[in-house]
Amino acid sequence: MAMHCDRLKILKVVDGEKVSQTDFVIRETEVVIRIDGKLHRRLTCLAEHLEELALGYLFDEGIVSPDDVDIEVDCQTISVSRKRKTQIRKPAVIGSDLNVISSQILAWADELNTSCPLHIKTGGTHIVGIVHGDVMFFVEDISRHCAIDKAIGIALRNGYEMSDCIIVTSCRQTISAMKKEIMAGFPIVVS
Repeated sequence: MAMHCDRLKILKVVDGEKVSQTDFVIRETEVVIRIDGKLHRRLTCLAEHLEELALGYLFDEGIVSPDDVDIEVDCQTISVSRKRKTQIRKPAVIGSDLNVISSQILAWADELNTSCPLHIKTGGTHIVGIVHGDVMFFVEDISRHCAIDKAIGIALRNGYEMSDCIIVTSCRQTISAMKKEIMAGFPIVVS
């Protein structure tokens, strides 16, 4: 966590008065995704889970299947080599028998609020969790889209089928976030 935030001197206005103090501020990084040597995208994010970021991004954008790529990370450059030059397509309908009850949603919200050290320390991150059976994990990032991509990438690395998962987020559900979650195949989104 220490590598993702800095303690800085800030000027805060409290009741109209300027107060000098120190505070923790998130450190962001610009990363580049290259596909087959060509620049594909620049993203601003936290410099962790970069391989999973690329995997989730490529999957939920419908660019590649997780088995069709090799990913290498060198500093802030993510190099993706496609084994095949095909795009994946997702069905418009997500088939799933998953159900949730309100007590589960409230428990996930409590877990989300207490399992995110950077957000607690800085207030500067979005949190995304994936629920798969009894397993739940969280990812934090300054970007809601990167947090979603990273969580999906981690789930894919663990062999999870998204139609068997629920995504839980601290962030507002924009059209672009919902498109990612639908393309990934989540039957339930909790925000």
